[in-house]
Amino acid sequence: MSTETPTLAPALAAVTSATAALDAAMFDPNREGFTDITALVDAFAAARAAARDAGHPEEDIDAAATPTN
Repeated sequence: MSTETPTLAPALAAVTSATAALDAAMFDPNREGFTDITALVDAFAAARAAARDAGHPEEDIDAAATPTN
């Protein structure tokens, strides 16, 4: 990931955080029944858009959005 300026890093951190929250909700082994993840999907999309607006290239955003597990 590119870290050319320190002001851009928080946008990628937000993408990573949104990805982790969405991943945890979707793949929780203890989950039973229906889980509404609409708000998490919206947050994920907003974080990606904010990272784009902050000037991050798509490959850096995709890397931040890739779950580490």
